[in-house]
Amino acid sequence: MTGKNLSPLAIERLAIQRWTEANGRTWAKATPRERAAWLAETEPAIREEHGIAADAEWRGGDWQAPDQTDLFDLISRKEVA
Repeated sequence: MTGKNLSPLAIERLAIQRWTEANGRTWAKATPRERAAWLAETEPAIREEHGIAADAEWRGGDWQAPDQTDLFDLISRKEVA
């Protein structure tokens, strides 16, 4: 679905790296309020840079469209009559 497959953890690490570069302080010294605000602002920008839709969900090791059904899950389920 994407050009570059970044996991949610990789996105968070990239955001933390950018925090350090932008603020000259380590992430550990940021307050919880600063962390939440930075992640809320930076995560959408990083997702956009890497072609990850804002509403995409991380499932099965890749980004999926919201409410997309995994066909292999359907095969293993029994039909309800």
